[in-house]
Amino acid sequence: MLATPRQLLDRFHQAMLDFSPDSLADLFADEATYEFVFWTPHRGPSQRYDGREEIRAGFRAAWGSVSAPPLTGFRGMCVHETADAEVVISEGEMDGVNHATGQPFSSRFVLVLRARDGRIVHLRDYSDVLRTAAGLGRLSQLFELVRGESAP
Repeated sequence: MLATPRQLLDRFHQAMLDFSPDSLADLFADEATYEFVFWTPHRGPSQRYDGREEIRAGFRAAWGSVSAPPLTGFRGMCVHETADAEVVISEGEMDGVNHATGQPFSSRFVLVLRARDGRIVHLRDYSDVLRTAAGLGRLSQLFELVRGESAP
């Protein structure tokens, strides 16, 4: 039996907690798109990953330099079923810890997930990148990247 959009969403959240680029990417169809709505310069100009293998490579690169997973859980989760049977919307907060300082942080998110034939075909990620960067102690690094991208 093929996974439903809701089941895929649950598996997506678990892959995030497991900090596993492979488990995450394996949820997606070959030609899927993972779209980041809020701009961050380290992802380059497209702000999206096209195809399962680009999703895998993108998350491997993003998570590869991290010594320990910062994500510790989700809370305040609300999942909205939609009139479109392929689409679910998830909103809530993710909790994390800055391992360098031991300080906890949280960040809000909204995910719009479209699934077909038991795989995610499109995911639109509205995560609060500023709050996450602040929690990880990387806000100044993010601002330097922004300044570099917008320089004449």
